Order: sequence, then structure tokens, then C-alpha cells
Amino acid sequence: MKAMERFGAPAAWLLTCAWLVGCGGSGDSTAGDGVPEAASPPKGWELVWADEFDGDALDAGKWNVQTGDGSAYGIPGWGNNELQIYQPDNIAVRDGQLAISARFEAADGGRYTSGRINSDGKFASRYGRIEASIRVPAGQGLWSAFWMLPTDSPYGGWAASGEIDIMEVFQRQPQPFTQGVAHYGMAWPLNVYAAKHYSGIDPADGFHVYALEWEEGELRWFVDGVHFHTVPRSAYWTYYRDPATNAHRSGGDTAPFDQPFHLLLNLAVGGDLPGDPRPEALPGEMLVDYVRVYRCAADASTGRGCQGSIDPVDSNVVPEEPADDVFRAEYTLFDDALGPLALDDEETVALNFSVYDDGALVLSEVQDDERGTVVDIATSGGGSFSMHAADRRRLRFFGMGSAADAASFGGELQFEVLVVAAEPDGGLRVRLDSGASAVGFVEVALDELPAGGWSTVTVQISDIVRSGGLDGAAVDLDQVLALFALEPTAAAHIRLDNIGVVCGHPQANGCGIALAATSTSALRKGVKCPCSTQLPMGSPSAGGCHLRTGIEDRKNECRSKTE
Repeated sequence: MKAMERFGAPAAWLLTCAWLVGCGGSGDSTAGDGVPEAASPPKGWELVWADEFDGDALDAGKWNVQTGDGSAYGIPGWGNNELQIYQPDNIAVRDGQLAISARFEAADGGRYTSGRINSDGKFASRYGRIEASIRVPAGQGLWSAFWMLPTDSPYGGWAASGEIDIMEVFQRQPQPFTQGVAHYGMAWPLNVYAAKHYSGIDPADGFHVYALEWEEGELRWFVDGVHFHTVPRSAYWTYYRDPATNAHRSGGDTAPFDQPFHLLLNLAVGGDLPGDPRPEALPGEMLVDYVRVYRCAADASTGRGCQGSIDPVDSNVVPEEPADDVFRAEYTLFDDALGPLALDDEETVALNFSVYDDGALVLSEVQDDERGTVVDIATSGGGSFSMHAADRRRLRFFGMGSAADAASFGGELQFEVLVVAAEPDGGLRVRLDSGASAVGFVEVALDELPAGGWSTVTVQISDIVRSGGLDGAAVDLDQVLALFALEPTAAAHIRLDNIGVVCGHPQANGCGIALAATSTSALRKGVKCPCSTQLPMGSPSAGGCHLRTGIEDRKNECRSKTE
């Protein structure tokens, strides 16, 4: 039987639940075939949401049923190469319990079916105690989960906005395990996590109570009243792409676990972590006796003040180690002067401009009363310029993804721009290239920049390399020639300052700029860039090239000499 009596009217049920012993959940919970029968009233907690799974159908006012293989959400295999197809027929409510069944049966091109539900758009909580009484199935290849995801994901894609796994049971032979996990950091694949296994139970031998106590700055995990995992604020962080600026930034002091999260329950089959299922594992059934969410009455805004009032907090549980936070590298290409580029190994690379002008673009370095030297660009509607190593050596942008990688990384080109004058509907193509047609760009609309004042523009390197180049070629970030290039698409007069490359990564020195492994400069081979006009020594861009050919005709530009 359930640990609490059932009431017909929701209002009476919530009111009475404030003192009924069952609302506490796990104080006197029993292992094995038993379910919690009695527990002390929760001290300082208020029940704000629950599902006791009465009736004979899932409560559509509380839960959504998710279906398919994840493709509809952009994550085929649900992001873990899982094998099941989720469908409503695998979800039932009977005898006061939720049953999610995994079966060996064909559906929508898959060989296995199962069920998954969430409370997205119907219930979410920020802070509190979230618990459920669950019995999981045994059998190699099954993956039971009770977890939470952010409802609005204000810090960007998974897992920069966080994920909390209250319970995961991996039936992976020869040693199944239970764990609690917090996911955070940057968007995949630069996400990180803090996980801990719990070995005090056999999760398939009966009902067990899995609970999370979440307060501002700390998360604590419990199984049957035993505290086994703590993740404090010092251990987590987030670094995400801010849609307002298009630049990556760090979240606040308690991010990402400072937003409302909704609930999920599912039973997966196969995947990266549990491995392939064995025939004898199916059918398998995850049973949920109840799900309950409490709010700390002492301070609902922070969730603090209720620690230890239901389950004791074990002082011997070592909190997750403090995190190093995001590693961030910054490289200056132009700030009052062009270069030199300082690499992480203390080597420096001299830089030059090259102008591909079509007789239309003029580049000069001029004095600004407040900023010092800035780059002045005037074009009548054609041409482009780039910044590159003076000896044309290639450089490697590492830890910033590739054209073949659909994920978002933390590399950025940044610059400040002043629009002096521009034709309507004109733009700036911000580019990288690794030679000839291997060019990628993102276009920035000039009319979206403020007139008469300086503004900062950030372009994601991932967006540039995935844009495709001329003739379908893509930028190779392991062999970069033009570190920064700009091509106005219409007549314009602009000024540029503080041009650079920025990157972020969860590992120290995980991203940056280095000499390409196979770099051989054109100058070392005694080859000169086929310039139609060489800039004179003593000019602001001495040694650079004026190529009087448009970007479409750059096939012969040094690339065969440097490969």
C-alpha cells in the first residue's frame, strides 16, 4: 500500500498532506519488496506537487508522453544510441502505480519499444525536495531513469543549461549500478558532469526511494534515506552562448542550477552506457509508486533551511571537488597595431594584411582621437581584406570543432566596428579560409549595427566553418591561412578595432591557436604570393598583397605552394 492515504478533493489532499507521515517519503522506507509504510512528518517542508498514480490512466494534466526515437527532437537514439521506440502503449497506470514497460517488438523501424513521460509545461520546480518510490527491472541492457531538465534552457543547449539525474540504474553486466549525476559546463560535446555510484542496494529487488534535495548552491542525493552524493556550487559552472550578443559568457554564481526544471521518467533499452540488451531481459517493467515534490518553507526562494529535516546529511560524504571553471583563451590580432600574434607556447607570429580589392577597396591605418590606431576600410562595392601570418605559414585552431561537426563549440571571432557610411542592405562577410576556395563566412547586416557609434560584433567560428566555402569546399581549422577576413557586400566606409579570436573549453589549454602540424610557409619554399601589387615597405601593411582579383578567382593564391 502507499505511504499516505488517498483523498478525493485535491485541496483537502494537499492540506492534509502537510502532516501525514507519508508525505516525508523516505525516513522509514524499507528495501526489498516493501514500499514505504510510515515516515515522520516532513519538518519544514510543504508538499507542492505529487502524483500517487491513482485511477486507471496517466494524468494528462501532469504528464506528457514522448514518442519516437528522438529524431523529432533532433537527437536520434535520444543522444545515447538507445535502441527503443517510445510509444504510449508502453505506459499504464494500474493498482496505484505507474508501469513503464520495455518490450522486444517491432515499431517504426526499431526492434524494441518502451515509454517516457515528462512534466514539461505542466510542472517545474526550482529548489526543493524531489523524490519517488521506484522499482526497476533487472536484465542486461536496461536503463531506468528519474531525472530533471531545465524548462526554458536559458543558458543554451544541453548541457550548458544543466541536467539533474536523481536516479539512473544501468543494468550492465557483470556489475549493474545506480548513480546520481549533475550535468553542466558547456553545450555538447564540451559538457561535463559530476556523478557518484551508490552500491547500498540491489535496485531491482523491490521499491526504493530516490530523492534529491536541491537548494541554492548545493544538490544532495539520497537512496532510502541514505545520503551518498553532494555537488556544491564550487563544483559546477556554465559557459554559454548569449543570444543577445552572440558571444559566450559565464553564467551567474549559481548557474545553471538556478532555474525551474521539469520531471522525467523513462525506461531505455540499450545505448552507450548499458550496452545491448539480452533476450532474457525483456519484457522489463519499471514501477513507480509515487512522485512527490516539496518546497522548503523556511526559505522557498533559496530552498535553504530544511537540510537534514527528513533524511540526515552525512558529514562523511565528500562533496564533489571544486571545478576549475571554464578555460578561456584570447588572441589579439589588431589592437592599436597589427600583431604579432602571441601563441600559447610563447612563440609569436608576425602578421600582415592582404587586400583583394577589385580596384574598389582601400585599407589604411588611421588615428582615432580616443582609440589610437584603427583600421579604416573604404569600398565602392567590392573587394576584401585578410589578416594572415607574414610568412604565410598555416595555423591550427584547435578545440573549436570542424566543418563536419554539427555541435556548437566555444571559438569566436570578435571585433569592434564603427559604421561611418553604408548603402542600405549592405553587409560584412566575416571569413576564415584555409586556402583557395576553402572559405567560410557569416554575413553581418550593416543596418543592424548602430550608426555613429562603435559596437562589438561576435561571430561563432562553428557557424563560419559550417557555412561551406566556394565550390562546396570547407575551412580546415587545422590549416588556417586567413585568421580573419572581411568582405563588404556593398559600398561602405567602416573602421575596425580590437580584432581577435576568443575560445572557451572545459579543459585547461583545451582550445587555442598553434602552428599547424604540417605548416610549411611559402617564404620558406622561396615562393612569393602572386600579388599584382606588392605593398611598399614602410606602408602600414608592408609586405602584404594587393590581389586585383575577386574572391571568386583566388584559385591561384599561394595554396599549392604551401601544401
